[in-house]
Amino acid sequence: MSEWLSISCTLEKSLDSLEIETLFRYCFEDLECSRTPPTSDDTDQFRYTTAKTEELVTGAPLETAISDLASAESGAIWLWYDDLVAGIHVNAAARDHPTLPFVSLTIGEWYLRPWNNDRPELIHEFVRELYDFLAPIYVHGDTYLDSSTVTREGILESQLEDLFWVNGFGLEMAEQIGRERLLHAPAWRIDDCDDGGVLLWESPLPLSPEKQDTDARLRAYFGVNVDTAD
Repeated sequence: MSEWLSISCTLEKSLDSLEIETLFRYCFEDLECSRTPPTSDDTDQFRYTTAKTEELVTGAPLETAISDLASAESGAIWLWYDDLVAGIHVNAAARDHPTLPFVSLTIGEWYLRPWNNDRPELIHEFVRELYDFLAPIYVHGDTYLDSSTVTREGILESQLEDLFWVNGFGLEMAEQIGRERLLHAPAWRIDDCDDGGVLLWESPLPLSPEKQDTDARLRAYFGVNVDTAD
């Protein structure tokens, strides 16, 4: 069974048609995402889907993909960020996810293994860029992501309910938990974001060997599920 990295960015409200178009234009124009890998003209991994298409559309022109996603106001697109293939899902529905709007990022198994991926910083950069653009209230991501331990009430009350490979806190949540407390946490990496939010990373990649030890230290530091953590 493949291991996928799923990163969920919880928003204050769902993105409307114009906001979806703006998000994808930001990805392709400002972040220089592409329909093709850096060294090829192959568009096979550029694909998208919406409720209207009912199936994956591959190799379509960029303008068609953006127009269809914006018109449907939901769906997913897979694109290249430098050497990284990632899927962005907008206004998606997920059975185990808190009932709040979110945009999610999906990255395949190959990129999660340190013996394959010698550029883990691409994932960190892309997540940070999306965080800065979307200004989410909360971010969490891991392999086999189980959001059932995070509740709508907990997010709205700025509670730290669980820990994951990447953990992001918008300004309000960071202030409720304590910005200095977050900035001095025993994480592998800490990003002090421009909006006052904070991102905590447990390891370079989700399958890096140090992740488990960092997770245990963070749980002890924050007092989160210490007895039930693996």
